[in-house]
Amino acid sequence: MMSLVGYTIFRVSQQRVQAIEIAVVACAFAIAIIMLSRRNRISFRYTMGWLTLSALSAVGGLLLPVIEPLSRKFQLGAFSLVGALAVIVLLSLCIQLSISISGLQRQLRKLNEDIALQKKEIDDLRDSKQ
Repeated sequence: MMSLVGYTIFRVSQQRVQAIEIAVVACAFAIAIIMLSRRNRISFRYTMGWLTLSALSAVGGLLLPVIEPLSRKFQLGAFSLVGALAVIVLLSLCIQLSISISGLQRQLRKLNEDIALQKKEIDDLRDSKQ
């Protein structure tokens, strides 16, 4: 810590600055998700998923000093390892969303088939009464 005419300057490592930046961005992302959720743009299920991802990002950013030894073991930079983990998490989220969409498509197809059958039955009843 240095002092220059009433100002105190803290020497902060670049790693800490980057960790704080990651945590701030993750918190901003969480706030954006909460705002979307309150406007009913995202369902509760996905809100919780994105908030969990945001919390993991914030904690991951703050735990960069802990991640550093692990990254050395894999011969990567700490941010490369965090980036790789983030990509894996996002790909997992994409797969989960694809599974959900596939399930919704199956439900929609079944619903359309049921509606078509009911319409046919109604038409058959009308034809039989005439």
